[in-house]
Amino acid sequence: MSEDVTSLIDALTSDKSRDGVVTSMASPSLTLNSTSPREEARIRVMELEHRETTILKQISKDADDNKIFHFKRPNPPQKILLDAYQDQNLKVFTFTGGNRSGKTTIGALLALSTLFGFYPWSGEKILFPHRKPRKVRLVGQDWEKHITQVVVPALHTWWPKSRPLSTKKNNMGADAFWTDMLTGSTLEIMSNRQESELHEGWDGDLVVYDEPPRRDIRIANTRGLVDRNGRELFCMTLLKEAWVDQEVIKARNEDGTPDLTVFNVHAEIFDNVGYGLTQEAVDLFAKKLNPEEKEARLRGIPSYMSGLILPQFNRQLHIHKTGFKKIPLDWIIDLHIDFHPSKQWAVLFMATGNHGFKYCIDEIWEHGSWKSIGEDIVRRLRKWDCRVNHILIDPLAKGNANTDLDEESVFDKLYNLFAGYGYTLSVASKDKASGIEIVKNLLMTENELPAIFFLSHLKKTIMEIEGWMYDENGKPQKKDDDFVEGLYRLALLDTQYESMNEVEEADNIRPTHQYQTCTGY
Repeated sequence: MSEDVTSLIDALTSDKSRDGVVTSMASPSLTLNSTSPREEARIRVMELEHRETTILKQISKDADDNKIFHFKRPNPPQKILLDAYQDQNLKVFTFTGGNRSGKTTIGALLALSTLFGFYPWSGEKILFPHRKPRKVRLVGQDWEKHITQVVVPALHTWWPKSRPLSTKKNNMGADAFWTDMLTGSTLEIMSNRQESELHEGWDGDLVVYDEPPRRDIRIANTRGLVDRNGRELFCMTLLKEAWVDQEVIKARNEDGTPDLTVFNVHAEIFDNVGYGLTQEAVDLFAKKLNPEEKEARLRGIPSYMSGLILPQFNRQLHIHKTGFKKIPLDWIIDLHIDFHPSKQWAVLFMATGNHGFKYCIDEIWEHGSWKSIGEDIVRRLRKWDCRVNHILIDPLAKGNANTDLDEESVFDKLYNLFAGYGYTLSVASKDKASGIEIVKNLLMTENELPAIFFLSHLKKTIMEIEGWMYDENGKPQKKDDDFVEGLYRLALLDTQYESMNEVEEADNIRPTHQYQTCTGY
C-alpha cells in the first residue's frame, strides 16, 4: 500500500473528515452518509487502489508499446557506440562481441533512430545524415531463421506503437520494407544469402549488418552509400568472415596509415549482466562451452584472433590522432634500431613526457647503408632538439664484421657516427618475455588507463602490433616483428622522466656549463 493511501486512511478516520469531504470524493454510486468513518475510509481506499492499479496498467502498457522511449540504460559498450555515432567524422562503426552482448538491440535502435532523426529515449537529435527522408538498409543472414526469427521481431519490439508505420512483405512472408509515415524515411531488409547483384542499385544513409556479411555483399552495399556519404554499422560475433577483421576493423588508408574514420567497440557477454541478463544465466551458458567456444561466444574473440600477443591495443585508445607540432624540449627520447643485411632497417623512436606517458613518435622502414640510415636518425633527433637518452641496436649488428679483422661491424660504424654528435649506441636486451609483459602493462595499466600512445603515421608499427601472434608452439612469431621487437626492448629501459634541473643537480653541473639541448649533457 502506498504512503498516499495510508495517509488518506488517517485523514478519513480523523474527526475533521467526517463531514462533506468524504462524500464529495466518493463515487456517485456509493452512499456514505449511513456508514461509519472507518467504513468510509475502507471504501475510499478501495477506489484509490483500483484507480492506482488502472494507471499502473496503462503506464506498463505504454512502456511495452513504446519501449524505445524507455530505453534509459544502454550497457557500457552500447553507450560508447551511441556517443560515437554523433561524430560526423566517423563513417564505419563496428560493435563486436560475444553472444547476448546487445549487438542486435543496438543495431535495431540505431537503424530506427536514424529513420526518426533523434534518439527517442533522450530526444537528442542525430546530426547526420542531413538529407530527408532518410534511407536505411539492414542486412541479416538467412530469411528463414535469422531475419524472421531475430531481426524482424527486434524491429517490431522497438518500433513505437504510437508512431505510424507501413510495412510490406516480401515473397518469404517477412516484413521486408518499412516506411515511417511521419518522415517518409524507409528501412529495407536484405539477406546475406542473396546474390550480391540484388544489393546493387541502391543509395542510402546507413547500412546495418547483423552478423558479418560476405565481402561481395559489403562491397555492393557500400557503393550505395557514396552519393549520400553514408555510414556502415557492423554488429557481429566474429566466428567466421575473417576478412572483416582485416579490412573493416583494421582498415587502412591508401598510404598504409590507420583509417581513423572507423570506430570499433568490443563487448563481452558480461557487459550485459544487469542490462537484460543475469550472472546466473551467463554461468549456466558458460558451463556448456569448451575453452575455445568460451573465448568466441562469451568474450567475442574468434579462434583466429585468440593468439594475439598484444590484444590490449585499441585504436580509439592508443592512437594519438593529432600528433605534435613540436616535441617538448624536456622530453626524453629513446630509440631502437633493428638491422638486417638484406631487408629494410626498422627504427622506432619513443618519447617519455613530463607526465610519465610514453609516445612512439616516429619510425623508419627503409633500405639503406649504415651511413644513410645513421645520418637520417641524427637529422630527426636534431630537428626535434630533444634530450636523447638511449640509442639501442639489435645485438646482431655486432656480429656483422667480415672475416677481415680490419673491417668494422655495423655496430662499430654507427657507434662512431653517433659519438660525433654526442650520442651513445648500446646493444639492446633480448629479454623478450619480460619486455612483452611491460608493453601489455603500458597498453592498459592497473588503473585501466593507457600509458603509451602511437602517432597515427606509424603505419608499420601499428600494423605489427595489431597482427603479432603466437605460433603453434606458443612462442612469438618471427614474422613482421621488427617494430614490436623494438617496442618491447624500449619498454625494458623503463625510462623515467627527470626535469633538466634534476639532471643538473644529480650530475653536479655548474650553471655556466654549455650543455646540448639535444643530448641533455
